[in-house]
Amino acid sequence: MLVRTALTGACCALVLAGVAGCQGDDVQPQGAQVKGSGGAASGGPSDAVAAVRKAADVTTGAKSSRTRTTMTMQSDNRVVKLTGQGMFDYVRHIGSLTVDAPKDSGIAGPLQEILTPDALYMKNGSPGIPKDKWVRLAIDGLADGNLVSGGGTDPGTSFEILRGVNDDVVLVGTEKLGPDTVRHYKGTLDIRKAHDLTAPEVRGPLAAALKTFDGAPIPFDAYLDDAGRLRRVEESFVFVMGPDEAKSAPTTKVLSAAELYDFGVVVDVKPPEAKDLYVTPAPPAAPPSTPAKRG
Repeated sequence: MLVRTALTGACCALVLAGVAGCQGDDVQPQGAQVKGSGGAASGGPSDAVAAVRKAADVTTGAKSSRTRTTMTMQSDNRVVKLTGQGMFDYVRHIGSLTVDAPKDSGIAGPLQEILTPDALYMKNGSPGIPKDKWVRLAIDGLADGNLVSGGGTDPGTSFEILRGVNDDVVLVGTEKLGPDTVRHYKGTLDIRKAHDLTAPEVRGPLAAALKTFDGAPIPFDAYLDDAGRLRRVEESFVFVMGPDEAKSAPTTKVLSAAELYDFGVVVDVKPPEAKDLYVTPAPPAAPPSTPAKRG
């Protein structure tokens, strides 16, 4: 399925959904435990939970931002790291991302992406597709809801998922993020809870992700500024590469991080038009059969 193609072949995370024809279907999520929290610096657990959950609304209220993304995947001593930059409109629920592919991915240049709650559009994602064409991948067809498929989690989804924080959230302390001081929170997420608390118009990615992650807690680190906006979020995913009963099946660890800045930036992004989409050519029609002559 998705993560296997990123770590065990020449394909990179940017073509996890099968754009490059990678194989692998037996991927199951594995619950992961959060490492030591470091202790809360101040405030009780309920304050921490409320602050992180509220960050989704506060960040949406900022309307837009630029973002820097990093996705690191590790499996069988192989590490793949992808970095990207983009911008997102949290009111129109659309954004763009340019992701740099690893040298061994088979992709000639940076991958261009446009993300919406319904679809992931990718250009320059496969050698067999014209460079001026976009490939459309329906979000409900991605088992992870595009949490990792595009090589960088949509920042909108990254903070919407924070609505599903569990009661184990703690305030670790304050840290510096560039010139700014931010509050560092740590805990786990429940995608089912996040899905139920997210507005229907942006629920698509989380609804799709439930096919893979329902019941598996997802560790996270969130960094909020003085206004309560999300400035950085890190989310950890662990996949088992094989059927549940295969005790020796390898695991893949994925750390997705997004940093938000330049809030209020103008985002001039729209989905590709139909004429710009790549459509798989239909197979040639079989020639009509010639009636057999009667003797």
